[in-house]
Amino acid sequence: MARLDELIAFVLGPFEHLISPQGSLYWLYLLSAFALAVLVYLAARQRRDGPVNIGRALAFLFPPRIYRHPSAKLDFRYFLLNTLLFGGLIAPMLLSSITVAHGTVGVLVELFGVPNEPLVAGTVAQIAATVGMVIAADLGFYVSHYLQHKVPVLWEFHKVHHSAEVLHPITAFRVHPVDQVLDILLMGSMTGMALGVAAYGFGTSTGLVTVIGLNAFVFAFNLAGAHLRHSHIWLSYGTRLEHIFVSPALHQIHHSLAARHLDRNLGGMLSIWDRVMGTLYVPQAEEHLTFGLTAGEHRNYTSIIRLYVLPLLKSGKLFLHPFKRDASHDGR
Repeated sequence: MARLDELIAFVLGPFEHLISPQGSLYWLYLLSAFALAVLVYLAARQRRDGPVNIGRALAFLFPPRIYRHPSAKLDFRYFLLNTLLFGGLIAPMLLSSITVAHGTVGVLVELFGVPNEPLVAGTVAQIAATVGMVIAADLGFYVSHYLQHKVPVLWEFHKVHHSAEVLHPITAFRVHPVDQVLDILLMGSMTGMALGVAAYGFGTSTGLVTVIGLNAFVFAFNLAGAHLRHSHIWLSYGTRLEHIFVSPALHQIHHSLAARHLDRNLGGMLSIWDRVMGTLYVPQAEEHLTFGLTAGEHRNYTSIIRLYVLPLLKSGKLFLHPFKRDASHDGR
């Protein structure tokens, strides 16, 4: 019976994303993204004084040039296989977070002793812990993403994600397992430190503010069009908010081939790290974007085997000189 349960869990792995709020493709996030995309379409029709037409709306929301593109078809196949093979990678992040949290508490106790009472308690402590977790996880993501762009050996694995020629929600899963491991380790370590600090300062009984079991701020961000980040739908939060939060438009720019966009907007939820590191690019208006890798290198990533193996072969050549840029590495 145990093996049958394991087999069922294995087969249903990709669908967990749809039914779990922790899943990136949770149905409510998809529905929210769809609603926002419809609003973008209606606003565009209004600006052009054009009639609202169901056929045109569907063509705008689900253009065949994107969803029938070979790059998109490869994304769907890769997503299914990658989720089946590596869907359990979230467990190491939880384990590393807990381990780092215990270590952080131990260090704080050694340095400052056992606190007599919490710094703050109740709702204030919950909100502080919730915000702290988001900031820590996002900083971990930024550091990981920055390294993936700046260290040639890691860039070879990150090319898998940037080799997508069109963007749609499943493109978010076009990630090499090596990239996943680095994200998990750094995000897990950062959130572990945040957990440790929260436990030391607010007490171990302090929980997070959650919505259907998910960090409330992460839940709100997911509802704010997170799935449109990998899409053709241009949704900007406005220049002021985009100096704090990463909008779908900012992330689309991150995938752009234009020289002014290379290695820009590396943040996950927050753009404050990009501001600090000088990697932020906030557009003043909608820009025409082309996606892929420079010099047409994305044409090499045309099969699942190539997505897995090509980075291993290319990074192997750089392994002895991991920080040495070759002539072909220009940031993209």
